Amino acid sequence: PIGLLCLEVALKAGAARAMISEPIKEKRELALKLGADIAVNPFEEDIIEAGKKLTDGRGFDTVIDASGNINAAKQAIYLADNCGTILWAAVYGKDAEIGVPPFLMYAKELTITSTFVSPYSFPRALNLLSKLEVKPLITHIIALKDIKQAFELHKSGKSIKILIKP
Repeated sequence: PIGLLCLEVALKAGAARAMISEPIKEKRELALKLGADIAVNPFEEDIIEAGKKLTDGRGFDTVIDASGNINAAKQAIYLADNCGTILWAAVYGKDAEIGVPPFLMYAKELTITSTFVSPYSFPRALNLLSKLEVKPLITHIIALKDIKQAFELHKSGKSIKILIKP
């Protein structure tokens, strides 16, 4: 759901073109409904090629990785246009490392940043909620007494957001 929320915020902020990379079909379909121009299955398609095609060979001004996958974090570097910004908005393994080619950083003048501890993030996110389409993200509502079912759904990858009610 974080990637889908990032999509919505990017579109609200004025993104002219948006691409989602998502292996789960239901999430790709929802991304298109929320306004993505294309939704790519990274296990079946070359996302760098798809991104270049969508942006007429340039790349994106901003690339956000919300997956927590090191390969996706590295691909973000190649999806960014000159002077682009890469936002790693995911939690990666504590010992994970990614090699960033210094010449590419020089040639493209990229900015790489992450998000987690900004003191302004939480209040701003709360203020944005009323402006975003969050209801389509809730795919299941499950009673607390059936919490085991919620975990099984989550493991299956078929849910987007599961709401637990008392």
